[in-house]
Amino acid sequence: MYELIREENSFGANPGTKNLARHLYTRIACGKVVIIAEKPSNTLAALRKQWMKLCRKVQKEMAIAAVLNPARANELTNVIVRMQNARFTTSWPPDNYRSADVYIITLEQALRWVPEADCRTLYVTCGVTNEQMHLVTAWMAKRSLVVTCKLA
Repeated sequence: MYELIREENSFGANPGTKNLARHLYTRIACGKVVIIAEKPSNTLAALRKQWMKLCRKVQKEMAIAAVLNPARANELTNVIVRMQNARFTTSWPPDNYRSADVYIITLEQALRWVPEADCRTLYVTCGVTNEQMHLVTAWMAKRSLVVTCKLA
């Protein structure tokens, strides 16, 4: 975990995929995202639901901004396109690493095939030892973000 940015995040009083989606919204433009979870398929379903809700919220904000601030509306249009085109998957190791933007995997999968250099954000939502964390983050680029959080 050399030269990585570490963040401990509880996402408030009720941690969950809603807050994870909000945080992911700020990080998806930086590069690939890997989420380590105990049950990837359950996390994927809940996260996609929250992601679509967040996308609709941004669309509403864009509709209001179109009248009041056309420059902001243009920015939000680009954000909406990026959000709608974001690809989520639980398949790992990827046949083509560029096939998705967000990978949701188990710790065992991450230890067998570690995230590569273009993974700029790693969320760890389950228990991980320091040794396991070091192995998983070994190939990540410098100044990548590693967020340790618990989901309710």
